[in-house]
Amino acid sequence: MKGLQRLYLLGNELEGSIPDKICHLSNLGEIYLQNNKLSGSIPHCTGNLSHLQRLLLSSNKLNSSIPSSLWSLENLLNLNLSSNLLGVSLDPNIKALKGLESMDLSSNNISGKILDAIVAFQSLSSLNLSRNSFWGSIPESFGNLITLDSLDLSHNNLSGAIPKALEKLSHLKYLNLSFNRLSGEIPSQRPFKNLTAESFMENEALYGAPTLHVPPCTTHRMQKSRTKLIIEIIMPTIALVIIFVALFFIWKVYQGNNMEKLKSIGLLPVVEHKMFSYQELSRATNNFCEANLLGVGTVKVLNLQVKGAFKNFDAECSVLRAVRHRNLVKVIS
Repeated sequence: MKGLQRLYLLGNELEGSIPDKICHLSNLGEIYLQNNKLSGSIPHCTGNLSHLQRLLLSSNKLNSSIPSSLWSLENLLNLNLSSNLLGVSLDPNIKALKGLESMDLSSNNISGKILDAIVAFQSLSSLNLSRNSFWGSIPESFGNLITLDSLDLSHNNLSGAIPKALEKLSHLKYLNLSFNRLSGEIPSQRPFKNLTAESFMENEALYGAPTLHVPPCTTHRMQKSRTKLIIEIIMPTIALVIIFVALFFIWKVYQGNNMEKLKSIGLLPVVEHKMFSYQELSRATNNFCEANLLGVGTVKVLNLQVKGAFKNFDAECSVLRAVRHRNLVKVIS
């Protein structure tokens, strides 16, 4: 088996993990294990298969990260790891695979920024990184992938403008940047002249030629976008605040007018605080005559020396609590 050069096991519903023993097949040039139910991680020793040209592991359940050893396969032409559960971010120390022609990492859980190092894949004709969680901007260096004819970066979280450097990709026939958060002007030269609206749909604020069915190119487009934001969000908020303030002042004025009306017809007496001297009070009450007395009260003196004083006091309080009369307030004790 050590002389085996091609391994075709695609579409057989194989389960379990890829055994490390596969690395003993040192002459392998092609591995086709796509469309199975393989799980676990890609063996790190795969990077030792120096003759490997095609590694197709798509549509499985492989997880963990892409082993860094894969970027040592100098003879690799086709790498397809799409539709798995591969995560984390791409290895920042990714090496240049100068012969790599096609790389498909779509439909995984890969995150982070798209690495500038990919530009070192000088023979790359097809690159698919769609349906992942890549964020940040599209690298300007992608304009140096002059052999690229297919680029799919759709369904990610990419933001910023589309690099004008992509206009240098004269061989580009397919481009998909839809379902991102891209903004700004769509380049108009060379490959972009033959593209349709499907390449740019569902982005944040792209604008370009009428043939792309996006808003037309104007230098004031971004300013209009900000103006729209102000009109739709900020202005209604300010209007609500003004309305509330106006209603408050109207209510205050209305209350003030009602008070003035009541005062004018004598229903609301004007309260004036006046000071009285002792002499004035004495004179007004005929020297505090009992005939002018409005009411009397009592003061309970509790003699603690008398036996049962507290018990008698509690009994009196109970009686007073039970008394009900419209001229009496409720006794709380």
